[in-house]
Amino acid sequence: MNENWPGAEIYDMVLILRPEKVQSGAGTRSDSFVKLEGGGGLRIGRYVHIASFAHVNIGGGVVVLEDGVAICSGVKVIAGSNHQDGLSMSAAAPEHLQVKKRSTTHIKPLAFLATNAVVLPGVTVGEGAILAAGAVATHDIPPWEIWGGVPARKLGPRVKGDVGLWPAE
Repeated sequence: MNENWPGAEIYDMVLILRPEKVQSGAGTRSDSFVKLEGGGGLRIGRYVHIASFAHVNIGGGVVVLEDGVAICSGVKVIAGSNHQDGLSMSAAAPEHLQVKKRSTTHIKPLAFLATNAVVLPGVTVGEGAILAAGAVATHDIPPWEIWGGVPARKLGPRVKGDVGLWPAE
């Protein structure tokens, strides 16, 4: 448990950049070798699991992970990038040579991001949606659908389970 996030399990070797910008709910678990970047803000809901080798909030924007989200190993959730209009796209270049694009990337409750999936800046993954292994979400994923491929496209519906068992506040 980490004193900054009561009720959350943060395992050894989790790298948290700008921890003052990270909020985490009770019952959340971040496995070893996860990278969490505060950027413009990282809000993690209750009962979120972030598996090893995931990288959340690449690019310095805002990421919201709502209650019950599952992020598998190798997932990348991106909220910003340098823009092609800058002279340099290197994050190490002086600020006056860069043009940055920042946005909010939102993962709704009960969504599942499978191994090595990528969510691009500004995308919302809907409630209960599944993004398949290796898929790249380039635009919003509707609730309770399964999407896969590069770029991700609809593969089918996801059956909405009995969410009445979800824990109360």
